[in-house]
Amino acid sequence: KISLHDLMTVPTVLKSVPRNATTDEYRLHHDAFLRFVRARNVIYHQFSQSDVKFCQKDELAIDLDYLQTLAIDQYQIWSLLAKLRRLGVDAFWMDEIESERNVQQQFLFESVSSLTGSSHRTHSQLLQDLCGETAPTFLKRRQAILEWLQENFARKDIRHPRMSFSSRIMWPESTKSLKLGKRKANKIRSVHPDAPLLISERETPLFGTDCKSDKDLLQACLQNILSGRLEKATELCSVHGQPWRAAVWQGGEPFKIDALDKEKQTTIINHGNPSRILWKSHCRKLARATLDEESAIYAILANDTRTALANPCLRSWESGLYVCISSMIGRLEDELICLYNTEKRKTGFVFPGSENEQDEIDSLLTTSEPILTETSIITTLRSSPFKTMQDNTIEIEIMEAFIQGRNAVTSLLHKRWLESSEKPLLRTMTHLIFFLYSLADKPGSPVKVDRLKNMLECSILDYIRHLTERPDLIQFSVVYASMLPTGTLLEVYPKLLTKVQVPDERRLLWEKMKDIFEEGMDLRILNRVVNLMLNEKKEFNNVKKCQAIGWLCFSQHHYGEALIFANSLTRQLLLNDEKYVANQFLWQYFPKMVPSNDKEGSVSTRREHDALQVYLEANEAFERWKDCMVNSTAKCKAKDIDQTNFNEIEKDISLSMKKRRIIDEKQKAAQKIIFAANTAQCKLDEVLTFDGGWLQEYEDEYDVGDAENWLQEYEDDDVGDAEERRKRELKKLQSKLIPQIVKMAQDVYDETATWMKTMLEDAIPVLGNNTREVLSVLDPNVDEVSSTPLAPLYWLCHAEALVEKVASEEYSVYDSFEEEYLKTFLDYMENVTIRLLEESADVSGDQKL
Repeated sequence: KISLHDLMTVPTVLKSVPRNATTDEYRLHHDAFLRFVRARNVIYHQFSQSDVKFCQKDELAIDLDYLQTLAIDQYQIWSLLAKLRRLGVDAFWMDEIESERNVQQQFLFESVSSLTGSSHRTHSQLLQDLCGETAPTFLKRRQAILEWLQENFARKDIRHPRMSFSSRIMWPESTKSLKLGKRKANKIRSVHPDAPLLISERETPLFGTDCKSDKDLLQACLQNILSGRLEKATELCSVHGQPWRAAVWQGGEPFKIDALDKEKQTTIINHGNPSRILWKSHCRKLARATLDEESAIYAILANDTRTALANPCLRSWESGLYVCISSMIGRLEDELICLYNTEKRKTGFVFPGSENEQDEIDSLLTTSEPILTETSIITTLRSSPFKTMQDNTIEIEIMEAFIQGRNAVTSLLHKRWLESSEKPLLRTMTHLIFFLYSLADKPGSPVKVDRLKNMLECSILDYIRHLTERPDLIQFSVVYASMLPTGTLLEVYPKLLTKVQVPDERRLLWEKMKDIFEEGMDLRILNRVVNLMLNEKKEFNNVKKCQAIGWLCFSQHHYGEALIFANSLTRQLLLNDEKYVANQFLWQYFPKMVPSNDKEGSVSTRREHDALQVYLEANEAFERWKDCMVNSTAKCKAKDIDQTNFNEIEKDISLSMKKRRIIDEKQKAAQKIIFAANTAQCKLDEVLTFDGGWLQEYEDEYDVGDAENWLQEYEDDDVGDAEERRKRELKKLQSKLIPQIVKMAQDVYDETATWMKTMLEDAIPVLGNNTREVLSVLDPNVDEVSSTPLAPLYWLCHAEALVEKVASEEYSVYDSFEEEYLKTFLDYMENVTIRLLEESADVSGDQKL
């Protein structure tokens, strides 16, 4: 068995890609996605129904790993989902009705009723029970959202205040100025905590830099309070000479009693504030009396939503959400304490903190804002007069949906994905929909499995298209493509892979496909990629088509398919008269890609490949013969020497030297022509006498004989079309090229014979009186004139033998002739016969012949 830990550890992919933030972000999403898919597959295959609890535990661990990894890039969205998922699937898909007012009231009454008859409990114990395991889902959810907001604020840099003079002195410059007797109408008149509240000019009531220092301090404290670090905020106040603020802000600590037993003596120690609700009432008054950061702090501590949302320091979407969520929780805590105190008062027992009944009633009436559910929170934020709080980005919209619950998530998916042609936040939405799809079979899912499956397929397709548009991201597309249905995968993905041209990128993609896809799927995809590139006429030129075969050259097991497509491409090139490209591909490029292709491929595929190679060799040999004919002259180039002053002996010597020069020149030129002609003749004969006929169909018991036989293995619908296309191409090539080969052979025999005749006749004045004598000088060892390639008769005899190869049923050459060409061929053979008679008469000297 594969361990879950091993599968959740994925190596970093594509180290060769230039590292930048964007690529790293995509890599992070890719690795998280791959770990998630593999780990879930292991769970589904290894655990039975009897291990449901254990399976759920592992599912939660896998889900959290996925969400927390993605949170490295987009912290807000994915960390929120991680918080909700940690609570369980029920909390993740919470219905908004669970947080309605009547549900909350029912919970409070049930909680208080269960505690009335029990021993006395402090406010702190009540609130601990409120946050315990028995707390309702809606309350756990709110606590999780509040923690998430606090973590968001904690991630932001907190600016530490810089105070003037000694940090232990409150308002040092103001204190110094007042000691020196300085008085101003708009400044404080004494160093007292309430002194700034007594000044009409509230903006700058302090001297010097004290206002700036005080503002810095309050900003740092506000940031700490939003981050859930009230103790840190109070510590800052104490350190900077304002312990009275610390004392005031700590008034919200719930009342509790610690009983210590030392040597059988009971010691009771009180903690917290028994008049917590009364303290909140005073904080609300201070929030409305102070400004900016100080007002924001008091409003948050007092759960004064209206004042906090109007504060200029709390106008972001996050801060507005924090205010509303914390106020909802604080209001619920106050209601629980009030109900408990009311029940206790009915018993006649005066419990600490329960003696201020009217204050409790007044406080609840004051904080009775209509923000009672998550939906009402979002509505409040969206209707805010401040644009910064109305943040309507797609990121905010996603978070708002999950904060509200199941119905809002459904609306989001319909609005942003199903009904919109634009796909905002494609990467985020793709990974989000995939995660929701993994939970779709769990109770409470807002969207049916089939619909989510369709959404996932569409989103993955769009995301894959996006990845394939960038060379540095295309390798990440494989794992997402593996999630597509087989039909969609084979139809879409190969089209996208045709854009990849770099061999190293292709190899990397193939290695990932081999690792991720089921066995054999990588070959099916690569076959389709190559097939698409070879059959596209406009987008891919011949170079790219030749390089397309490289997709199948990374594994020796694919060489057989590479050979099939190499044959297909060669057929196309030859049909388009691109012989040079075909020759370069088949003899230069393809052998380098497939170094060990001798034993690969079926018998018919190998025979077709060999036949195409033989033709290209023959064509190249013919072209070399033509070049040789053009560059070689049959006439002598030796210049005559002026013999005016020569005696007879000198003339004989000069003539002898001239003969030697002519003989050497004629023999040297003739040997070049003979070598080129013989080579061309042999190669052309290999085509005409190819075993079983050139490009003729051949089948054995293991082979069906079609160039796309890989399609049959996978029951593809276009097998018949591919086979028919191949057969048509073979017939076209036979009809087009076999007559060309015959014509080439005719040209070699005819023109070489003509060249030899011209060469012999040119030497008659010097080497002999006729061609027979010249021939005996150039080739003294010849017995029969027709046996020496220096004689035209030699080549005409070979031309006459051509008819036997054409007419042979073994090679099926004749079957490729059309009626018009057949007539031309017969006329040629008639001319060859006449020339043979003429040449024979010339050699024998019998003119009657």
